[in-house]
Amino acid sequence: MSGPDRELRLGEIPPPPLFKLADVAGDDVFEEAAVGGEPARVGALFATRDLAEEFSGNAPELGMASLSGLEARELPDWGFVEVYAASGQDYVLVVSEAGTGLFHASDVAARAAKEIEGAGEISFPLYLLSDERGESPLISVETGEEAAGEETLVAALFTSTEKARAFRARASHLDLPDLLGTIDDRDGLRRHALIARQAGADYAVVDPESGLTEAIPIEELTL
Repeated sequence: MSGPDRELRLGEIPPPPLFKLADVAGDDVFEEAAVGGEPARVGALFATRDLAEEFSGNAPELGMASLSGLEARELPDWGFVEVYAASGQDYVLVVSEAGTGLFHASDVAARAAKEIEGAGEISFPLYLLSDERGESPLISVETGEEAAGEETLVAALFTSTEKARAFRARASHLDLPDLLGTIDDRDGLRRHALIARQAGADYAVVDPESGLTEAIPIEELTL
């Protein structure tokens, strides 16, 4: 099977749709294998349908013969991923173009549950002000007494293009760029948060109106 050999981390599991392998009746199939010297049931998730089908075609050579000749079935969102991870296997093998990882099924279920919880707080797409290079500036916000001059850097996000443009007009003194970027999903938000953290951001604010009233710690968005 082609693809990179690097090991995925739990936070690098790609967002849905993901694909599992099932028999003709639609039932999940697991491999009985030894993991860490202990017997275990191992399922598998794939970033694309092609990866799932390629893996199933080569499963005997990969030491997972039980997963040979199965059908790829789509898991369209994190809710389906959580149900699959909690459906009876001990471990889940995740295969993507970026690498592979073997995770405790309970950890995958918890990751999915966290994504579901987070998605309930933030709706997509989100928008950001960016320049020609696709870079989005951080905004300095006062956090303490005005005399103390305490400030923190914030990544500003917007729920509509109209709110982004309105904020830019109100904050004309900041000389913000006039182009708009789009964040389509949690994975894109995580990447943006990682970049913002590296640039010094402590918080992200959606539709900023009054300082840090609705601020989200940037660390929470990088998980």
